[in-house]
Amino acid sequence: MKIKSYFAVSVESAVRQARQELGPEAMLMNSRKAPPEARHLGEYEVVFACPPEEAAAPSESQKLARTDSPAAFRLPDLGTDRLGEEIAELRRQVERMAESFGRARTVSCSNLLASPMLVRIFSGLIANDVDAGVANSIVSALRTRGDSLRPEALRLALLDEIGSLCPVEPALGCNAGAGRRIVALVGPPGAGKTTTLVKLAVKYGLNERKPTQLLTLDLERIAAADQLHTFAAILGVGFQTLETTHALATALDENKNKDLILIDTPGYGQKDMENAGPLARFLASHDEIDVHLVLSASMKAADLAGVVDRFSIFRPRRLLFTRLDETQTFGPILNETARSGWPVSFLCSGQQIPEDLEPATRERLVSLLVGELVGGAAAAAA
Repeated sequence: MKIKSYFAVSVESAVRQARQELGPEAMLMNSRKAPPEARHLGEYEVVFACPPEEAAAPSESQKLARTDSPAAFRLPDLGTDRLGEEIAELRRQVERMAESFGRARTVSCSNLLASPMLVRIFSGLIANDVDAGVANSIVSALRTRGDSLRPEALRLALLDEIGSLCPVEPALGCNAGAGRRIVALVGPPGAGKTTTLVKLAVKYGLNERKPTQLLTLDLERIAAADQLHTFAAILGVGFQTLETTHALATALDENKNKDLILIDTPGYGQKDMENAGPLARFLASHDEIDVHLVLSASMKAADLAGVVDRFSIFRPRRLLFTRLDETQTFGPILNETARSGWPVSFLCSGQQIPEDLEPATRERLVSLLVGELVGGAAAAAA
């Protein structure tokens, strides 16, 4: 199989070049922003594959394009490190796609170019750091709905397709609103667990006049317990510092009369996960505890995926994203929700309590992921 990278100012430009050179049988394997060392060749790098036995003999103009065009970058020979890195990256992409959707997905170059509207949507998703496999899935699903979607139908179709991959569940507790609600926030250091916990206490405890108890096991971060204690005193809610899971079990039993119990936990980094075992086993074995994995939306996609994988030992029910105000690309939210199958519960976009906490909605996520692209693509389709 022949693998080739194209660099261009936009994804659609690279797709157009590939179709001209490789023909409609070319398969889109990966799309991403170009690495810094290759940024002078173009803003985006798009990788295509084409079976050599099906490829036609290249014309003279195509041979010139391979050597003279700055947008067409030939991968090195098989023995080089560069090709090994490319193949390893492609393998990781395929594995992530297969894990998310049950099988690897590729999109035919001719399939994309059949509709400029779909190319526009695909390009916008890639620019927002949406994984190529997820973007392909959305575009393929839109294509099955027909090539002449009207603006309103397009908007609703995008809502449906993105909503199916990125479900929302803005709820606290495991009892669907009945009885007391016990919520634990877990996540890496700096994700914003403590501030988010206070926002939840105000919005769903104080504002709803529900007896609330704050519990913390975060004894690692300097003054973390003191900070939460201060917030609890200001809010007039109960507070306890706990050192062990046994103490946590006792505290839950002692606070049976509280309608809302919020549990703050230590921030576990990659090197600290061995210490997370006892708490992870405790939370995973108590079905009445609603575990939310708190993640920073500003993290790089690969780092975010690693965090989600590491914290799966806590068996979280939902994902909660913070720091939306610190990033311009929100594709990793869709990527990890689609990959993990865990719905998004809440979104945080600042430090104001509780104003910067909002329940996740499908419309809000679609707005973050495609923004004005919906209107722009819809206008182009009209």
